[in-house]
Amino acid sequence: MNLLLINYEYPPIGGGAATATAAIAGHLTALGHVVTVLTSRFGELKGEIMDGGVRIIRCPAIRRRPDRSGLLEMFSYLISAGLSLDSVIQRQRIDGLIVFFSFPCGPLGLLGLRRRVPYVVSLRGGDVPGNEMALAPLHWLLTPLRRLIFRKSLAVIANSQGLKHMSEQADPHPVQVIPNGVDTAFFCPAENRVPTERPFSFLFVGRFHTQKNLFHLIDQLAFLKNAGVGPFILQLIGDGPQREALQNHARRLGIDSSLIWHGWVNKGHLREIYRGADCLVNPSLYEGMPNVVLEAMACGLPVIASRVAGNDAVVRDQETGLLFNLDEPEALRRDLREMMEDTRRAREMGQRGLALVREEFSWKKAAKAYADLFSGHAGPSDRDAAGTN
Repeated sequence: MNLLLINYEYPPIGGGAATATAAIAGHLTALGHVVTVLTSRFGELKGEIMDGGVRIIRCPAIRRRPDRSGLLEMFSYLISAGLSLDSVIQRQRIDGLIVFFSFPCGPLGLLGLRRRVPYVVSLRGGDVPGNEMALAPLHWLLTPLRRLIFRKSLAVIANSQGLKHMSEQADPHPVQVIPNGVDTAFFCPAENRVPTERPFSFLFVGRFHTQKNLFHLIDQLAFLKNAGVGPFILQLIGDGPQREALQNHARRLGIDSSLIWHGWVNKGHLREIYRGADCLVNPSLYEGMPNVVLEAMACGLPVIASRVAGNDAVVRDQETGLLFNLDEPEALRRDLREMMEDTRRAREMGQRGLALVREEFSWKKAAKAYADLFSGHAGPSDRDAAGTN
């Protein structure tokens, strides 16, 4: 089957959805499918290349930063990809589309129907009404188009039960769940990690954005430091619009010496940082299904996370980590302290988390589930082949 994956972000640009797109594309190829990805151009990343058996086509689009994209930039991709879609479908003899995000990519699924190519929509988090309140007016305005996109699709997919329920509350359309996966062959614990006397190492990985709730995390760590709890460090991997404000905030609180700002790092370096840390913290206000949580768990880390849809699909409270309620200001502080003061229990949670992701979260399983959605729904090339037999 010839499949086209549509996402305005694809590594090395973008966040968790870009990572998921690349992982699913690679595993679909390994399963014997012919895979093309239609994504955004950025800097020197342009044109068409083959990478690991996946054809990547980068169409012109406005893109100023690798880690985030504004509404105008997303719209520029929608227009550019829309103009390219017909020729890509014909040239690559596409049988089915996997469209990541209801917006900005969802309308491209409707365009694909003009060529009799069925599509599925993969919801990722911020594209679901109720997840990011700042986007509520835009979600309301786009409701008729979003519901049309859902109605014409073969299926609408969420990566967690929480996101499924949120979507079904907003729109009267059934949603299926296909969880994210993680590469447990790559993300795995160090073979012989030797315990050393050093500060407890918390870790955050992600964009420095309001969604990630990092001011609250820094506030709670500053409170613990002033109370004499520790020693500890917080390593932050990533970048974003709040970086300077966060660094200034840490200095004002007198905690900047306990924070290490790595910026974005490559995949191999990220794995080594996971392996050297003691606990991942993900205090987000909302999530889809966080890849970084799965990666950290695959490296044997316990997780402290906010009790929101997505986090609660991965972290088993009191078993593989600790979930805290966002409406309890002291809850995160309590969990941070508990993790530091009972390191043996922290390591046991990490081991249970490792066993969980190895058993339940596989990108190969996710890719097969997406491919199976097209069973019995032949696209043009399948129908042409059937006609020649």
